[in-house]
Amino acid sequence: MYVRNWMSSPAVTIPPAASAAAAMEVMTGRKVRRLPVVEGWGLRGIVTLSDLHADRRPDASVEDVMTSDPLTVVPDDTLESAAKIMLERQVSGLPVLDAERRVAGIITESDVFRALCDLLGVKEKGARVVFTVPEDSDLLESLRHRLGGMVPRSLATFHNTARGCWEVVTRVRGRAPALKR
Repeated sequence: MYVRNWMSSPAVTIPPAASAAAAMEVMTGRKVRRLPVVEGWGLRGIVTLSDLHADRRPDASVEDVMTSDPLTVVPDDTLESAAKIMLERQVSGLPVLDAERRVAGIITESDVFRALCDLLGVKEKGARVVFTVPEDSDLLESLRHRLGGMVPRSLATFHNTARGCWEVVTRVRGRAPALKR
């Protein structure tokens, strides 16, 4: 899973000279909570809804309230690495820069949640099956045995070291067709 598959693109951007009020209008109109701040082709910063609420000066510009030199990712970064950066650095979104360092998109918490829902098969038809597998067992063999011919449509595992097991969540549908010999 890569950032390029989950990022919002093209990103809605704003110039640093724009007023904070204009940024608020753009965010409200486009239903976004953060905007990369772009001048020419270059990323100058990021402004969030929280930044705009924190600075109530009527004459404030985006440049006055933005975070300069924000953390960024590239389209080929893994979704996991982007999520880890957001979690560890307590940011809600990251501009995505292409090879020429231009803004190609933005990856946000909402995008990560959307990916998680797809990973867990939330939209898939079928039954949700949850079970544990001892950590010293063959995970795939246990899955095959436990599902008894049911076809997995999604699969997520969590290594629960405290309990010494793998927790498995899968969505299944029907039986696998019999192999013709």
